[in-house]
Amino acid sequence: MVEQVIHEIKLPASEISVILVDDEYLRRLHREYLNDDRYTDVMTFNLSDGGEVEGEIYISVDRAQVQAKQYQVSVSEEVARLVIHGLLHLKGYDDATLAERQQMHQQENHLLRLFWNKEK
Repeated sequence: MVEQVIHEIKLPASEISVILVDDEYLRRLHREYLNDDRYTDVMTFNLSDGGEVEGEIYISVDRAQVQAKQYQVSVSEEVARLVIHGLLHLKGYDDATLAERQQMHQQENHLLRLFWNKEK
């Protein structure tokens, strides 16, 4: 799915790492890099210095489990959505404003429908 999304959004990627962590680990990163001591579900780091994108996507499995119940989807689907969210950030999408969040969410939904096989 990651390769398909990268191709679809035309992300010139050389290496993308997806790292699954727990709530506390991601909270520490959130505090250290964004000066925000709240829990979060995904953080993306673009490690590139121009040219092809090299990035890391950190996902809290704990948050994914909570959100999967909240949205009534499988944990796998929620993790897939968070991976797509991280890839969109690496492409340059932002979610700071309501309009940006809506646009990003629409793109997430579109890509999830295209490339993720739902569990039966």
